[in-house]
Amino acid sequence: MRERMWALRLVLLWALITGFAASTGPFGTFDVLGLAARFGYWAVIVGLAIGLTVLQKHLLRGQPEALRLLTQIPYGVFLALVAHGMNLVIFPEWGGWADFAFLVLVTLSAVFLVEAGIFLARHVFHLRGDQRPQTPGAEVSDRTEAVPPSPEVLFQRRLPISKRGQLIRLEAQDHYLLVVTDKGSETLLLRMGDAEAELGAVGLRVHRSHWVVPGQVTAHARNKGRDVLTLRDDCVVPVSRSYKENARAAGLF
Repeated sequence: MRERMWALRLVLLWALITGFAASTGPFGTFDVLGLAARFGYWAVIVGLAIGLTVLQKHLLRGQPEALRLLTQIPYGVFLALVAHGMNLVIFPEWGGWADFAFLVLVTLSAVFLVEAGIFLARHVFHLRGDQRPQTPGAEVSDRTEAVPPSPEVLFQRRLPISKRGQLIRLEAQDHYLLVVTDKGSETLLLRMGDAEAELGAVGLRVHRSHWVVPGQVTAHARNKGRDVLTLRDDCVVPVSRSYKENARAAGLF
């Protein structure tokens, strides 16, 4: 969904800039080209500029700002070269290398002005990404958002979204692990020991093959001399002797 919104914004940006350039006709295009021709001309130029910017951002992700700044030079030269080629075809009076040098100068000036604006926004006004000036109470909100997710939330990221909910129990099934929540169940390729270590104090092991969340236990009973627990999903889980004291200490019976 986020990728679609980002792509839609790029298309809207392309349409707005193209429409503005086609209606105003900068660099003499208003006098030489009609409206439809101007739209086609600027649609190519603007589309190429946006496409190159997206490609550059992808290739240089995580790289230092100095490297990104240096790559603006070949970026501007290439864009000017494309515009120069189009102008040679469209405008009969278009000159040679002198006009090309003018295009390079204009393109690089625009590119570095944009980079200067980004630099000022980040380092002078201290705005990064989608960060906005803070309002009263925003610092508290930021600290709240910075709190890492709970072990249970991290564990359930393995589950389909439709199965994530209140964790009830885990059951070892050979090399697999049955995870049961109030939204359903899912089988994972995971060892019980690894899951138990990851979840920590969220629950406890009551049997070699069973782990439960104390708050999801609804009843305790004795069956043929053995302790058993009934959980919220109506499953009856045995309590083995080696884990009986831990279960008693947790208040399960």
